[in-house]
Amino acid sequence: MTQRITIRDAVLSKLKTLSGYNFPSAGTTEGIEREKLPAILVGFATEQTQQEFSGTTRQLDLVVAVVVHSRGDIYELLDQATEDVESVLQDRTLGGACEIFALSQTDFALDQDHPLGEVRLTYSAQYSTE
Repeated sequence: MTQRITIRDAVLSKLKTLSGYNFPSAGTTEGIEREKLPAILVGFATEQTQQEFSGTTRQLDLVVAVVVHSRGDIYELLDQATEDVESVLQDRTLGGACEIFALSQTDFALDQDHPLGEVRLTYSAQYSTE
């Protein structure tokens, strides 16, 4: 198992302590049925590397996406989802899975036709390889 998968699995493990959310299979590309919302998905975004004499320092950006459905105030649901995710991802090393783990960006999106909303929290995880 690669360090990227170890970090992703550590994030999923912490997120799965939240109640009321569904977790589609990792890496799924299938549509999520409305009945299975809210749902949380975790995936890789980008990875930057820096070569050093002692090895390679890597910065992996992971996206935690929460998809919600509501006929009411969708922003309220997105705000609560953001708070839920941030509350369980406070560990700065993910239990030793990486050297530094921190939130770097949050994006919100709406689909008024369905009424769906999504919040994407991008976390940066720094780790080293030889």
